[in-house]
Amino acid sequence: MLNPDGVFLGNYRTAFCGLDLNRQWANPAEWLVPENYHVKSLIKELADDPWISLDFVIDMHAHSTSMNAFCFVNLVADDSRDISRMQDELTFLRLMSINCKMFSLNSSRICCDPSKLGTGRRELPQVVQDHTHCYTLEASFFCYQNVGCRPTPFTQQTLIEVGRDAGITFLDYYRL
Repeated sequence: MLNPDGVFLGNYRTAFCGLDLNRQWANPAEWLVPENYHVKSLIKELADDPWISLDFVIDMHAHSTSMNAFCFVNLVADDSRDISRMQDELTFLRLMSINCKMFSLNSSRICCDPSKLGTGRRELPQVVQDHTHCYTLEASFFCYQNVGCRPTPFTQQTLIEVGRDAGITFLDYYRL
């Protein structure tokens, strides 16, 4: 959790300094947003280590308007090599939709929305290797809805299950 001081003060997006930490990834100042600065430095250090293959960076958030758990994925450029890359990007999401009843592949978004500039998902690909997947995993503040079922409120237990199911999805991903 990168925002314990903000949460303690009753904020879910802003830190004690009043800034939305999720928009401070481009050039985080150590004195202003030390959480982002040190996490980005650690990710860069891991990415630069020749003994480590950093395959995923996943930023987890609560979403205030959408239902379900879902991912934001960066849009890959249009060339034949990138079609294979996009299929690889979607593999984790497809597996997650199989493993997690709260996760919606249809709610997931592949985009490079300019309003998301400064987010970890948009900025961290610049400090990691080309093969590293950078996602934002979101879970609704409210509920999830499976096809043909009524909306079901998220609880602490179902949010824990989303995390567990993400772990199971990693196991499946590396077995492929």
